[in-house]
Amino acid sequence: MELICIAIGGVAFLLALVVTPLVRRAALSLGFMDKPGPRKIHRHPVSYGGGIAVVIGFGLAALAGAWVLHEVLTNPAWSPFSARFVPDRPVWEADLTRRLCYCAGGAIGALLLGLYDDCRPLPPTLKLLGQFVLAAIVVAGGVRLTALVGDSLLMQAVTVLWIMLLTNSFNLLDNMDGLCCGNGAIGAGLLAMIALSTGEIPVAILAAALAGACLGFLKWNFAPAVIFLGDAGSMFIGFLMATLSVVTTYYHYHESPLSIGVPFLILAIPFYDTASVMFIRLKERRSLVQGDTSHFSHRLVDLGMTRRQAVATIHLAALAIGLPAIVIQKLDITGGLLLVAQALLILTVIALLERAGYVRRQASGDHGNG
Repeated sequence: MELICIAIGGVAFLLALVVTPLVRRAALSLGFMDKPGPRKIHRHPVSYGGGIAVVIGFGLAALAGAWVLHEVLTNPAWSPFSARFVPDRPVWEADLTRRLCYCAGGAIGALLLGLYDDCRPLPPTLKLLGQFVLAAIVVAGGVRLTALVGDSLLMQAVTVLWIMLLTNSFNLLDNMDGLCCGNGAIGAGLLAMIALSTGEIPVAILAAALAGACLGFLKWNFAPAVIFLGDAGSMFIGFLMATLSVVTTYYHYHESPLSIGVPFLILAIPFYDTASVMFIRLKERRSLVQGDTSHFSHRLVDLGMTRRQAVATIHLAALAIGLPAIVIQKLDITGGLLLVAQALLILTVIALLERAGYVRRQASGDHGNG
């Protein structure tokens, strides 16, 4: 199944790579542009619509993967292959497939909400309300965190908050060329490997398709970007990553309980960026929902890095923290704690670096208002 997932990711990559220029051409003809502003770092209008290109690449590749999986499971010619590589089909066939449909449907809803916001900016409260409704529908459909306490009203509420938090974290992470889609590709790729290791093949296929689509789009979105994801794309990636991380199984009773920390390792950078930005805004008594240039990436640029270097640094940090998530399930408590400590040390180094950038910005008199 690893080869099938790699192939699905490759198809999504090629589709997004080819479709993105076509979407950009359409956006230019429609005047669907992101114009420079006081809290934006680009100096010239850049086309929106990148989220549409990512969704096309993801959707077509995911459908192809679903068809291949169906053939493997139902075609008698594939029976030996099916028995060997998909032995636990009855465990996930009906229930997991239904929940994944809710994941994909909710993500499309987030795309449409973001697309409307790109065209006609919504007040933050309305955007949050829309995200809440989408998350609640998905949770009602069975996409729920259970952790070690099982399904309950409390965990359903926690799942809604988790989905909203991650959706907005990726939305906030879309503050520099290539940053959001690059982290989306890394997170989805790691999640695909985790899902493969637990035998949840449908999750792996969707995650691989998302990773490939993000990578294909990255070619056109890396600095200097010729097309932006927009809120449509960043919210789609964030919502889908949030829901896929919920339906993936991380912990079995014969494994380390630290396995439940896998999604936090995979998604550490979006969480960290959101937390640090909120802290700075609270400290400076500024609006929590007002955009600015006080993100992780901006503070690295304040240190003297180019935008490309800052984004590449963050991508490497995401890989350094996320890669251990692949093996933490196989380690004992001591080994798992060492990996957690390593992740915390990497985040501490990042905090020290960006603190220096923040101090430099303050000394120059720029308080993050663009």
